[in-house]
Amino acid sequence: MRNHRGSPQKLIIGNKNYSSWSLRAWLMLAAFEVSFEELKVNLSTAETAATIGRYSSAGKVPVLHDGELVVWDSLAICEYVSEKYLNGRGWPEDMEGRAMARSCSTEMHSGLFTLREAMPMNCRATNRRVERSPQLEKEIARVITL
Repeated sequence: MRNHRGSPQKLIIGNKNYSSWSLRAWLMLAAFEVSFEELKVNLSTAETAATIGRYSSAGKVPVLHDGELVVWDSLAICEYVSEKYLNGRGWPEDMEGRAMARSCSTEMHSGLFTLREAMPMNCRATNRRVERSPQLEKEIARVITL
């Protein structure tokens, strides 16, 4: 799909292997086959902040440019894409299902601090050994429940 100017949206992201927030927005667009241009920013250089600053005043990725509109934060990007390009199909059709999906998504998006600290995003990691505290076990169980 194209935006109102006829050009594809531009999604500015970090490395999908290490940035779960970037991966979330990318997956939303890719899974629903919404046309977009991907611009990957290296998150580990002296120029990272300046590069991201050219695309977002928030200073973080992901950020979506759709014409003149700038949408930042993975959850806001997913909401926008669902509303504008998918007629709401990014969420369950029924109201209760949407409410549950949004509750789970926002909990995953902004919570689980112990899990994030102990087990940062790295899809390529193998044989990692993590000391599993009671709080970490509790958050792992919560993810499984969700």
